[in-house]
Parts: sequence; C-alpha cells; structure tokens
Amino acid sequence: MMLTLFARLYYVQLLDPNKPVQTAHLTHNGNIVVPAPRGLIVDAQGRPLVANTSVQAITVSRDLLQRRRDKGAAVLTKLAGLLHTSEAQLAKEITPCSPKVPAPCSTGEPYAPVTVATNAPTSVVLAISEHREDFPAVRVETVTVPTYPNGSLAAHLLGYTSDVTVADKKTNSALNDADTIGASGLEEQYDAALRGVDGTQVVQLNPQGYTVGTGAETAPRQGDTLVTSIDAKVQKLAESSLAQQIKDSRKAGKPATSGAVVVLDPNTGRIIASASYPTYNPTQFIGGISQTEYRALTDPAAGTPLLDRAIAGEYAPGSTFKLITSSSLVTHNQITTSGIYPCPGSLAVDGRVKTNFESEHLGPINLRDALGYSCDTFFYAPTAAEYYADQSRLAKGQAPNEYLQRMAAQFGVGRAPGVDLPAGEQSAGSYADRETRLARWRANRASYCAAAKRGYPDVANRASRTYLTALAAENCTDGWRYRAGDNADMSIGQGETTMSPLQLAVAYSALVNGGRIWEPTLGWAVVDAHGDVVRTINPKVRNRVPVSATLFRYIADSLDFSRGYAVSGAFAYIGTKYQNRIGGKTGTAEVFGKQDTSWLATWGPTSKDAKGNTKAKFVVVGMIEQAGTGASAAGPMLKRIWDGLFGANGKPILPGIRPEQTLPKIAPQVKVAHR
Repeated sequence: MMLTLFARLYYVQLLDPNKPVQTAHLTHNGNIVVPAPRGLIVDAQGRPLVANTSVQAITVSRDLLQRRRDKGAAVLTKLAGLLHTSEAQLAKEITPCSPKVPAPCSTGEPYAPVTVATNAPTSVVLAISEHREDFPAVRVETVTVPTYPNGSLAAHLLGYTSDVTVADKKTNSALNDADTIGASGLEEQYDAALRGVDGTQVVQLNPQGYTVGTGAETAPRQGDTLVTSIDAKVQKLAESSLAQQIKDSRKAGKPATSGAVVVLDPNTGRIIASASYPTYNPTQFIGGISQTEYRALTDPAAGTPLLDRAIAGEYAPGSTFKLITSSSLVTHNQITTSGIYPCPGSLAVDGRVKTNFESEHLGPINLRDALGYSCDTFFYAPTAAEYYADQSRLAKGQAPNEYLQRMAAQFGVGRAPGVDLPAGEQSAGSYADRETRLARWRANRASYCAAAKRGYPDVANRASRTYLTALAAENCTDGWRYRAGDNADMSIGQGETTMSPLQLAVAYSALVNGGRIWEPTLGWAVVDAHGDVVRTINPKVRNRVPVSATLFRYIADSLDFSRGYAVSGAFAYIGTKYQNRIGGKTGTAEVFGKQDTSWLATWGPTSKDAKGNTKAKFVVVGMIEQAGTGASAAGPMLKRIWDGLFGANGKPILPGIRPEQTLPKIAPQVKVAHR
C-alpha cells in the first residue's frame, strides 16, 4: 500500500501533464471601478449649466502601504503634511469599512486606490510627482469632476453632488465607492441618467490580496445630458433683479431678509427661471464639504442659503390669494360679477374688528374694483357668511361645504406641486379647515397647555411673550375650533394659509391657460452621448379648476395694467411701452413679529383669443420677506424682469418674447475622460 501511494504521488507531481500548480503562487482577478464622467446639464438653448472638468486627485493604495515595514506610517505622515491633515485621519480614510470600522473609512474594495484629495493644489501635485521615492503607493491621477461655469446661477435648481456613502450603497447596490452621485436638485432627481456607466480595470491579486499585475480595462460611458427648460439669460435676470431689490429695500430701511422669483410658461408648465435669495455656490460640495461650511449654509442667522424659497418655501400669499377667493365666491353663487357690495374701512367678524390696509374705505363697489384696489373687507363678509352657513349644516348633522377650502385645493394649495425635484425640496403649502384644526389640536394639546403654563420665558420682548402665552392658553382649551374669522383670514391669504411662489405661479397660470393646473417641470429631455434624444420630459396636467372661462376672463380684465392706477400692481408700470400687455395682482402679507411680505403675481405678454379670453406667454411671480407692500418691493423687482423680456432698454432677452419651443441640438459627447 505504501509503494502504491508513493507511485501515485510521483506520477501526479512529476509525470501528470495536468499537474496542479502550488496554491501559494496562484493569482486571481479583482476589479477596480473606473468612474464615468457625469452627464451635462444644459439650458433651453443648449448652454451648459453643469459641465465637466479634469482635475488632479491624490490616491493612496492601502495594500501597497501594508507591505512596508511600518505599514506606511511614514508615507502617510509626509502626505498628511502636504494635505494639511493628520496621519491618523488619512489612515482612517483608506481603511476598509466594517462593523468595527466606522466612517470615515473606505467603502470600496480593499485593493482599490482611495482618493484622499480632489482638485489638489499644484504645489501638492508637484511635490508628489517630483519626489515619488518619498511617496510609494501614492499617485496623482487625472479625474473628471462637475463644474459650474456660471457659478451660483440656478444653484437651488441644479443641486449638488457628493461621494457615495455606506448608506447610499445600502439603498442602491449598483453604486460604487468611486462614484459621484446627485445629492439634491436636478442632480439628484436625474442621477440615474446623469451618472453614466462605470468602467473597470482588472488587476491580478495574490492570495494575500495584494496587487501583482494588471489586466484588461473597460472604458466608462459618460452619463447622458439633461436638457432643461431653464433659460440662462432669464435666470440671470431674475437672480440679479432679486438681489438688487433686496439691496434697494434695505436701503429704504426694510429688513428684506430673503426673496424668490419664478418665471413659468403657463401654456406648457415648464419653468423658465426660478431664483431664491440668499443663494450658494454648488462648487463648495465638489470633493466634499466641511462641517463648518455646511453649518453656514443651513444657519438661520445667515438666511439658510441652502433653502430654495421659490419651491420649498411656505409663505402667507396675502391678497394674491384673492384669485382663488373670487373664483370660489362667484362659482358657488355667493356673489356675482355684476353685483355691488360694501367695502368699509373695517368690519367686525366674530366680535373682532378687521380692517383694510390703512383702513381704506371705498364704499359700495363691484368685484372688478375690489380686485383692482385690493379691498379686504369686500371679501370678509361673504366668506364669514359661508362659515355660518356651514355651521348650520353641521347643526343639522350634515357635512360642511367649505367651498373656499375646496377651491384652494383645486388650485393646488395643500399639496406639493409635483415638480421634477426630490420630494423633500418642494412644499405643499397649507390652509385651515375644521378637520385639520381638530386633528392638530388633538396631537398638540399637551404642548399647548404646557407652553401656556410655562409662559415663554426665553422670549425677550414682553409684548411678544404676552401674546404667545395668551395664544397658547387659547389653543390649550379652544384650539380645535374653526371660526368665522379664520375663514375671513383665509379669503385674503392670511391666517394659516401658505403657498410657495411656484404654487402661486401654477395657480395664476390657470387664469390664462383655460384652467389647467400643471405639474411643472424643469427637465425637458435626456440626450445620450451621441446627441440623440433618449426621452422627452413632458409636464402633466394634474387637474382643471372648476371655474368658467367667463369668470377667468372677468378676473384677468379686472387686473389688466391697462386700467392704470385702478390696479394696485400697475404702479411701477405706468408709462412703460408694455403697460397694456401685462396684468397682475399684488399681495401684502402680515406676519407676526416681522414686517410685511411683499408679493406680486403677473402675466404677459397678453393677447385675446377668438372668444375674448386672456392668454399670456409668461407668468412671473415675485416675493420678498419683510419688504413692505407688494407695489413697493415686488413691483419694481418684477418690472426689471419684464423690461428684459420686452426689451425696454434694447432687444428682448428672448426672441419673439416667448419661451423656447424647440429642443436645442446637443453636440455628441463621444470622448470619455477616465483614469
């Protein structure tokens, strides 16, 4: 038996042509991800809003460092000095993540190089390149990163990118450690198209997992191009006009803390421009943002620059809401367009006196003048009467009609507009009714009562402290009640009524497009690297408001700036060559503890169809917090935008004074940059 065993061993080891190789010398393949350059984001003319650029990155191969006697400690110490960090921090960044190794750590393969610095300074690149003997396992590589050629232009819409985290990989297993992903805005919404397809570099690994050679390489495929409906020139005009008005209002003694502008195509639902102040520069996020920088972008004391007030903000719309109120009152036969109704300087509702702005008394007027002069008391009486009629229905065991709330919902108040941005970056707005008031009271009663007992000791202002304490006490016992005064407040866009500027733009689009409520879009098309359209992105009509064309025509005519001083929003436009081609409605919203919010919703250039209905090519809405009346702040701000659209000081900023109707030709992006 021993002889047979030795004979077989001799044959297998020496004579067998298929004899095995010693396993200690076996190698196996591993794959290193070659990240794909992200696709471009361009405007409606094909001008780049987000492009790509090549930068120098510093990478470290941990497996090569581990082979050194000191495990690479000396190399990391030298590199840390160049990068102004610590050896310990670098060691953490290149260590593979595990249950025992928390972030910061490397989520990639253990043998893959780890990027420790993006867009490295020239001095660092030269120091490493000229002294390679001092930096074994450290490489300088050319990588592709996003660039923003227009700086902060449209920052809130475009969003920013970030490196892949462990949480990202748990959500999407297709992600690689080397990928750059969209973290907000259009970058996040269209990340799957923009990210492209990563390539691979095959490496040969020994049984210990160290790299001993390289193999085939598969080139990455650049991401697709996103064509947007944004027009860079209109966007720049909107942002500059907003910033100028903030400056002007502050000079006039107003806080003017923030603001927003939206330019919308009412006939297609496409967003032409959307500006928010204060803003930020997305380049801060390339290669990672520091905690200090991020805190500054989210600091309320700095105005929370990261917040997109145009789409994610919620503000009392003031008298701009009267479009919805008028639509409800006439549609439900509570008033008529031919009737004459009182506009007193003040009116008692629920025992509380409510007044017009500066207690203005206009006497008996029709709806046309109530809208033009923006008489609040005109709308208080019928909406208070609506409340009492609903109370009578409740007493009979019937459900309330709540006509005003139902009409507000039809115009999109209380639900996110559905724009193609992440859900967390668009607000729904709000309004009060009996059901929501009761539900909120039940959920918050304990906190109301506790606040009333505590008395807000942290509030320095005595009057504010007294008011808040009294309000908490009232909410503790009666916070579930919905009163006639609440309905009256809602009729003029006050109380608990809030909307974003985009929501208001969508609502006013219905006035001039036949009643359509759009789910607006920023994306227009996705184009591949060959310049071919992969898909077109079309806005959807969410619903049509139950308002007659006759009533819309009446409201639009009532607010046409050709009426001059009879329309409050026309003050800044008197004498312009386009005065007779636009209309608008001002709003001045009161906010507790702050100065008034200035609003203006406008539309134009106007025309009439065969039936006499008003049509418009743009709806432009503007808002500035703590800036005074709509005519004094939002009015001149939007005038600068209309001046540009109409070419008041030269050629119109858009040919034909209309939004772009045809997709631009996108040049092929066939050259793919990679490591």
